[in-house]
Amino acid sequence: MTNPATNSWHGVPEVIAQGTPWEIGHAHGSQIPNRIAQCIKNYERLFHETAETDWTESKERAATYLPALEHNEPDLVDEMRGIAAGAGVDFLDILALNLRSEISLTNYSDGCTSIAAAAASGVYLGQNWDWVGEAASSTAFFDISKTGKPRIRMIGEAGIVAKFGFNDAGVGVCMNAIKCGTVDKTQLPVHLAMRRVLECASLDEALDMLEKKGVASCVNLVIADRSGKIATVECTPRGLAPVFPDGSSFVFHTNHFWSPGIPAGIRDHPSKNSFTRLERIKTLSQGEVASVAKIRSWLSDEEGKPASICRYTPPGARGIERMETLLTVIMDMQKLQAEVSFGKPSLSPPVRTLHFL
Repeated sequence: MTNPATNSWHGVPEVIAQGTPWEIGHAHGSQIPNRIAQCIKNYERLFHETAETDWTESKERAATYLPALEHNEPDLVDEMRGIAAGAGVDFLDILALNLRSEISLTNYSDGCTSIAAAAASGVYLGQNWDWVGEAASSTAFFDISKTGKPRIRMIGEAGIVAKFGFNDAGVGVCMNAIKCGTVDKTQLPVHLAMRRVLECASLDEALDMLEKKGVASCVNLVIADRSGKIATVECTPRGLAPVFPDGSSFVFHTNHFWSPGIPAGIRDHPSKNSFTRLERIKTLSQGEVASVAKIRSWLSDEEGKPASICRYTPPGARGIERMETLLTVIMDMQKLQAEVSFGKPSLSPPVRTLHFL
């Protein structure tokens, strides 16, 4: 018996869940079972294209992370079991979705351009999510109130415990994938790490948590809090390399390592457009005072199209190279609200504002 999500916006449902981890998971699974089934279908194709594994092999690979997760993150395992029960799918289906970065993005990187700014005008965090077009069919909004933790509002993928979002303590997180084969199955998988960030009350608490728990594969997390602290945090299984503002009010990231503090032995394999997008957003924001409207205009930039900040699918592209900008999220940490739009921001799509009431 399922309880479909009653709230939706332009066809994208919103999961509202509260209580224990299992209760939150069950609400998630039972409210959007069709989107979860679509997400599984999407990643079955992507894992085959990027990791040369079928879905059975992908689940077997995900299961190798389970002993450490059951020991270190039992509440998130309970939540994923609840998602599976609510959606009527196998638990390992859900675990494999939540390990998308560890299974797929160690072989390929997605796009994504992110920016955070702290100025007198406010504290902002935003990005474009560049990914394959079919992923648009499995997105969802989430409003999660876990007992004893901050309330979270997110936009993400069905069946996955975290993505881009913020909490009512004033902490927000975005992410940029990094193509790097180094993994450590005893540490936090990327999307579970994002969820843990969203359970923190400050950037400092989030950095301390990530340092202690470690991150299972390479990724960049952009984190901001309402006090004005911002950082783009290059995470590896061998340690963190945070980049803080240096003489400006901004930090930026695309899909390559550029911190001088990257641990020894870590090597990424970025696309050339990661470098051009990073330089482009730096140029666009130089000398500017950030605002939600300005960040939206910068994320709408099409210089270098199709591999521009606002990305288009190249002709004849295959696999992950089919990626395009699927959504834009811009958070105002001091107002505790976020703007989300689907599609390319350059086309001025409708914008939904998320906030806490």
